Amino acid sequence: MAASLNINDILSQVKQLDKEDQLTLLQRMAYLLKRKETKRTTSIRLTSLTGLGSSIWKSADEINKYIDEERQW
Repeated sequence: MAASLNINDILSQVKQLDKEDQLTLLQRMAYLLKRKETKRTTSIRLTSLTGLGSSIWKSADEINKYIDEERQW
């Protein structure tokens, strides 16, 4: 960012905008911050999920019970 820009200068310019433009600016800023936040998250390898939830399927009885419950709706 250019050294000549500072928060106070930007804020004084924002105050000159009408409310609708201020809200639009706020939405755009929130979008930019959210986008940067999601880029920082690390990806997860599918192989690291191996066995996740395996305790649910301990026996064939539990599998059949689950399937029967799902079919009832």
